[in-house]
Amino acid sequence: MQPKISLSYSQEDPYFVTAMFHVEAHKDLYGWYMKAQGQNLSAAFFMLENFYVNRPPVLYRSIEDDVHAPWMIDYPQAKGEIRCPIPESISHELERIQSIFVQEWLFFPTDPDIATEIAAYRAHGLSVQIANIKFRKLCRFDKENEYWVHATPGIDSNITQFLEKYGHFGEKASL
Repeated sequence: MQPKISLSYSQEDPYFVTAMFHVEAHKDLYGWYMKAQGQNLSAAFFMLENFYVNRPPVLYRSIEDDVHAPWMIDYPQAKGEIRCPIPESISHELERIQSIFVQEWLFFPTDPDIATEIAAYRAHGLSVQIANIKFRKLCRFDKENEYWVHATPGIDSNITQFLEKYGHFGEKASL
């Protein structure tokens, strides 16, 4: 499973960071999405069922940032919690990819051994927020406007747009 990634970053008001990876498996997509804005952070695993077929897709997401915890359906909206719709073998692979992805691209103020990251941010006039892109990775971003973006070549921007439009990341299921 070769993941495709997309990250965006802005130091403008409001500050935000988004990070997403996904893998394709036939007609479905499996992945992880994180959004930090101001002091709010939300992250969840997701499954987009039937994203590339001629029928409406279904967006499933974990309620917490835990692939094994309860899930819910965000699109079309449904009430209540469900069990994880992802096969066990894929859920383990998603956890592995997420760990590598976060370790390679992101840092958080609560992480140990981040003094170098904080110093690099401060030296370049950047503020450290609730979630941050590792400084050495910022050179990979397209910086043509106030929103800096980095994505794997060939990534489908419709995926991120769909998640941002229909995903209720950070919200609990209503019964």
